[in-house]
Parts: sequence; C-alpha cells; structure tokens
Amino acid sequence: MFSRLLFTTGLALLTLFSGSRAQAQQKSIDQLNADEVLRLVRYSYTLYDRDFVGQLRQGMTDKIPFTLSLQPNYIRFKFDNPPQVIHLNTSNDQFFLKEVVAGSDAPVPPERYGQKIRGTDVTYDDLSMRFLYWPEAKIVGEDKMKTRDCWVVRVRNPDGHGQYATVDIWVDKGSGGLMRMVGYNAQGKAIKRFEVLHGKKLDDVWMVDEMRVETFDPQSGKRLSHTYLEILDTAPTVRAKEEGKTE
Repeated sequence: MFSRLLFTTGLALLTLFSGSRAQAQQKSIDQLNADEVLRLVRYSYTLYDRDFVGQLRQGMTDKIPFTLSLQPNYIRFKFDNPPQVIHLNTSNDQFFLKEVVAGSDAPVPPERYGQKIRGTDVTYDDLSMRFLYWPEAKIVGEDKMKTRDCWVVRVRNPDGHGQYATVDIWVDKGSGGLMRMVGYNAQGKAIKRFEVLHGKKLDDVWMVDEMRVETFDPQSGKRLSHTYLEILDTAPTVRAKEEGKTE
C-alpha cells in the first residue's frame, strides 16, 4: 500500500537499476518493459530513511493508528493494541514479508496473504503489494489519471496464494509510483480496488497522504466496504541497530 507514498522522478529511479547513468540515458522512460516498470515502482519506496504516523480509517470514527517506517532495506508498519509489526524486506527483488506479534516473529504464511488486517479492507497482499513481485508482467495499455500519464501493467498470480488471480496496475510515468490497482478473482471479476486520492509535502518529502481501498461483490459489482489509508504527519525517526534484520 506504500509504493505510491513517495513522489520521485522516473529518470532518477531509472539510474538506480540500469547499472550506470550512461545506460539510463540510452533508455527512455517510454522504452521500459513491464518488468522494468514494476522495478521502478519497487525502488520508489526505498529512497528515504523516514518515519511517519498514519491511520486506517473506516467512516469518520473507526480509526486504527500506525507508524510507517521507510528505509532502503525495509518498510515496516507498526500497530498497537495489540502490538503488531508487519515488515517487508526490500533489500533485493525477492518478496519477503514477516510479522512480529506476541510470542512470534516469523514470515507471514501464504495462506494468510488474503487475510484482512484489523478488520479493514486492507489485506497482507495489499499492504505489501506482493503483486509487484509477480513475474511475466505485461504492459496492456496507457491511461491518464489526475492529469498524470500512466502505464497499465497486468500481472497474473504465479502461485495461487491470496485473493487475486490477476491484477492491473496504473503506474505514473513521471514518478514511478502506483496510482491505482484493480484485483480480479479467477473468474475475471473485480474484487478490490485502491486508488491515490491526494498528496502533500511533509517536511522535505512529497507523500501520498490518502488512498482509498474498496472491496466489491464480484457478482453484482457493488461496493461492499471501503477503507482509507492516510498518512498524517512525520514522526521522530529512531533506528536501533537490529532494525532491518530479517532472521
């Protein structure tokens, strides 16, 4: 859920994974293939070492606060009451998601990828954006969202875990950030959508501070429920020596 949290420039990100600046200059943004576009998205949330406070909100009164930590090697969501940490390792291109709760510090098992987090519309698949790691992505079109030019990238679930069989991803060409996602079941019916609603500058970082996550009835197409993921402010950044480890 965090890969469009940071606005960055596509060219700057491209230089990170092209091997050299010369190589990056030889390949324009419009020449990227689908797998490179997804790498661009994944890199877009590894550029800062900052903490933020946010909340998952349903309606006006049901609010679940969290602290979001962004580092080059990991992204972490920390909840309280009861304590829970959801930790995505971003140190390489392999998906690794773990959870720390009372008496347990272990990888999230695949059978829980589609499980809701704290009763909201947000699942472990959504929060970690596991679909950004699926192979054999394809660019199926281009679109414009909120005046932004976007690729539309389609990925198919390679292992059958989680709720989604196919996911369509709208990626901003200018920033490498995710603007919209639609998840489909095995019958090709939309069951989930999340979309960037608003962004603002927090200190020296441009953040997407509001995203809407919607759950749909696959038969009728009717929206069943929705949750807002909101970034409210920066938080004091505290780093312990052991942070970022994934043993």
